[in-house]
Amino acid sequence: MSASQLCAAVENAISQVVADFQNNPDRFWNERDIHWSLFHYVKRERGIKEAYPTQLIRAELPTLKVFDGNKPARGHYDLVILDAESYFKPEVQSMKRHAPWEKYLKLVQITVAIEVKLWLNRLRPEDMAKRADWDIKKLTDKPNKVQNAYFLNLVQLEFKPEYMRSGYMRFEYMRDYYNRLREYLSNQKKKWPDLNILCVPSDPEVQLKSDNWL
Repeated sequence: MSASQLCAAVENAISQVVADFQNNPDRFWNERDIHWSLFHYVKRERGIKEAYPTQLIRAELPTLKVFDGNKPARGHYDLVILDAESYFKPEVQSMKRHAPWEKYLKLVQITVAIEVKLWLNRLRPEDMAKRADWDIKKLTDKPNKVQNAYFLNLVQLEFKPEYMRSGYMRFEYMRDYYNRLREYLSNQKKKWPDLNILCVPSDPEVQLKSDNWL
């Protein structure tokens, strides 16, 4: 399977997750719920044949790069799909389960890497940027060797008016926050044009479906 075919299948699976999210946003309590839904739909894609087996779809795979900090460490991708040719090389298959990551990560190629953010609460602008930037860094920094990177942002806020005893309470401030988040991600897209960034509100009436991808 070519990388373009695999990306098309992944994007179809993402569309299914988005549909589920907007039809029933309360079903998703945390980001792990989105991970499992995405895995489910990827495996159901007709383009993902059994020749592309489950062991190539990995959760929490470490990054090749060790990031600086108080305690230098690798990041972890929410979900990756490994290149089959690199994964099935004899030197990779002969590795023990507890082999050091350094050698393994240099030998396998990541065809698709996905990071997911479920935005449940409004954050201060600086906190919003910090939360998004870490995922972008993992997907774009060299030498992580990610061929096709996806950053999925699903925003679960109260966009619709709600009836209170005093009458209807509107949530314009929720839309304002969403627009600020979307503007920030749009600017990141300009910096990293090859990074696929999705920004989806839980209420489908907030924006056109065609605008979900930045």
